[in-house]
Amino acid sequence: MPSRSAIMLPDLSPPVLCVSIHDVAPSTWPQCERLLEAVAEVAPLHVSLLLVPDYHGQGDDTPPAYRDAIESCRAGGHELVLHGHVHLDEGPPPRNPLDWWRRRVLTADEGEFATLSAAPAHARLMAGRQWFEQRNWPVEGFVAPAWLLGPGAWRALRVTPFRYTTTATHFHLLQPDLAIRMPVITYSTRSALRRTASLVWQGQRRLPAADPVQLALHPADAQYPAVLGQAQRLLETLIRSRLAMTLQDYARTLEQLLGPLQAARPRSAPALRTAEGRTATRRR
Repeated sequence: MPSRSAIMLPDLSPPVLCVSIHDVAPSTWPQCERLLEAVAEVAPLHVSLLLVPDYHGQGDDTPPAYRDAIESCRAGGHELVLHGHVHLDEGPPPRNPLDWWRRRVLTADEGEFATLSAAPAHARLMAGRQWFEQRNWPVEGFVAPAWLLGPGAWRALRVTPFRYTTTATHFHLLQPDLAIRMPVITYSTRSALRRTASLVWQGQRRLPAADPVQLALHPADAQYPAVLGQAQRLLETLIRSRLAMTLQDYARTLEQLLGPLQAARPRSAPALRTAEGRTATRRR
């Protein structure tokens, strides 16, 4: 990653909570709909829906019932986000045991943008935007499958019109180029062992009080009452002290805060930490 320099951001009080639902596609919509219901059972929040145009190569059509459901979500204030194109890792074979573990085991061959060079990554990003435009669906954000972005994908993303992206640890504004720590609460449900470990970890995890947080739900979460129940309890706790908004709205809020700061900040200004102890970073 390029070198970074820190800038001062005003404190956001209360801190922010973003809820996202990943892997939204016709074949996963029944589970995604259940996740939306589970969130609504806790509070009437607007969430970010991460859509995959051609999920697992199943085709990029939008059946009428699915399209109507997405339109209804839009009308209800939910955000639509591009989440890869096929959600499959089609890159070259892993280079070493660590790369194999990360791509084949931890993410089950779904890190689509982990190894793509800039040109094919850019082509997929723009094809995704076109897919949204053909349906008259606005899109401002891109989140890579499994949050994996290789160097080529980062280069490609920075020259697209997308406003923001997120990783497993940070929220990234793309223009201006800024990264803010945003821990993600998510579950691994591919095996009983993983589910148990996720439940234990998220149940005892202590999140930084001032950091924005993202609760990221996946279709498989809807199949396990223990996972869904704990996610609802965590959500109920988080919204007591946090302001819920979509990822898109958080990007816009940051841009509004940065406007006067960017204009007033000298080019040679030293690095500063945020008022609440967080470091906001701008990539050069």
